[in-house]
Amino acid sequence: MKILETRIDDRLIHGQIVTAWIQATGADAIIVADDNAAGDALSQSILKMATPDSVQLIIKSLSDAAELIKKDKSEVGVLLIVSNASGARKLLESDVKLEKITLGNITNKKSGQERKMVLKFIFASEDDAENLRAISNMGVIITAQTVPNDKAYDVMEIMKKAGFYK
Repeated sequence: MKILETRIDDRLIHGQIVTAWIQATGADAIIVADDNAAGDALSQSILKMATPDSVQLIIKSLSDAAELIKKDKSEVGVLLIVSNASGARKLLESDVKLEKITLGNITNKKSGQERKMVLKFIFASEDDAENLRAISNMGVIITAQTVPNDKAYDVMEIMKKAGFYK
């Protein structure tokens, strides 16, 4: 499989994914790599309902997704979605090769840590900042963009402006 786009978005599959990102990437399949979704039948049902019939949906735990991505040598174009920076980092540490990651939406929901608004659609905690820095240090380009036609922001730069990095 060919990873066409990797997104960090805590909403996983939603209107912007269905109406913009699938078309912009030409993805034939979506892989949701998320331990919570993989273990919750209700979440899986909701994700299936949100996914167009023309697109294959694969919901896997982070470790199972990593194994699938590394083993599948097909030419299927994939939109890979993880819910947070920690999950993206785990995939990379499992030897999944990613060149670029796009932050979609990270809400200000309760996470046990204070979150700071970085952009209107990105709220980050210290853990998020640490994981994003580690991902960047692995040579992965990280941008933030709601839909393909919107401006893409350099995440390391906006995190620095928000006071996370000196």
